[in-house]
Amino acid sequence: MRAKMAALLKVTAAEASTWFGDRERPHVISPAHAEVPDVPQELTELRAAVFGGGPQQAPVDLGKLVNRAHQLYQHADYDGATRVLTNLIPRFNSQQAGAGQRAAGYIAAAKLATKLGDTHLAWVAADRAHQAAREGGSPALVGVARYQVAAALHRSGDVDQARAVAADASDDLARTRAVEPQHLSARGSLLLLSAVLSARLDEPGAARASLAEARELAGELGADGNHLWTGFGPTNVVIHELSVAVESGAHDRVRALGDTIDTDLMPTGLVSRRAQVHLDLGRAAASTNTDALAVLHLLEAERVATQSVSRNVVARQLIATLVSREQRSATPGLRALARRVGVIHG
Repeated sequence: MRAKMAALLKVTAAEASTWFGDRERPHVISPAHAEVPDVPQELTELRAAVFGGGPQQAPVDLGKLVNRAHQLYQHADYDGATRVLTNLIPRFNSQQAGAGQRAAGYIAAAKLATKLGDTHLAWVAADRAHQAAREGGSPALVGVARYQVAAALHRSGDVDQARAVAADASDDLARTRAVEPQHLSARGSLLLLSAVLSARLDEPGAARASLAEARELAGELGADGNHLWTGFGPTNVVIHELSVAVESGAHDRVRALGDTIDTDLMPTGLVSRRAQVHLDLGRAAASTNTDALAVLHLLEAERVATQSVSRNVVARQLIATLVSREQRSATPGLRALARRVGVIHG
């Protein structure tokens, strides 16, 4: 009941627990239901591509465009990813794209819509990805598409259902007993998402179990990789341990992990994943009212990848929260950052 009440009132389970006398767990800034001042232009363009189709265009190499969209997204170039997707998606019908290409393209669109904060567009793109992946018959690609379905559910606030989808998808992949890198990466990513969602539901035991299983799969994989654009591997497991610690309000664990994560071990293209470490540390600092430290982490995330802050709905919500309680002498860089990302104007 507490978890459902928290989801309904758009707060974390940790915060809701304090209403019932469980005050040992501090408030955690929640990434769900983020209120963003402006709708990015990229969303308008992406919506038009997904819903509006487009005129007949000259044939192109669809596979190359799909890979480029994912590369730009993972490099935190969300403007560039939008341009590629708005060129790619309208061609799916005119060029009779294969099921795998359509699934991969809509997975990229769902990721982008989720990152930019459009729940409805994320839902549509994730559903199309799932249908195309099922048509293509690749269990690993189906798993990655179902990850995006769960992510869209999470963004809409239905954390219970999101975790159920992620857990079911992981179990389905486990039953195939496949050990190829794509299967390990897809299943591992689903387990990492399940861990974060369990933490949001105030179920630390379930979160630890999912992390342990994902860590075992990362060990089987042997190194940090990017199969099916998942970025899954040992370092990504530790990054999600950090996310779980942030969600759980375990600030000692947050600090310990923050000191040990070496993002240089990840493939070079995963810029957004590197920036995510600083966004999580910024959320943790803000949750303990250490706003100066939160601003420093946001500035570092911006340095690593500008659009990881300016286009990220969670980062923008966090900045808006910090501005709402700003003490200018303590956070001298905050107002300039808020102007750069469009949270405040003038």
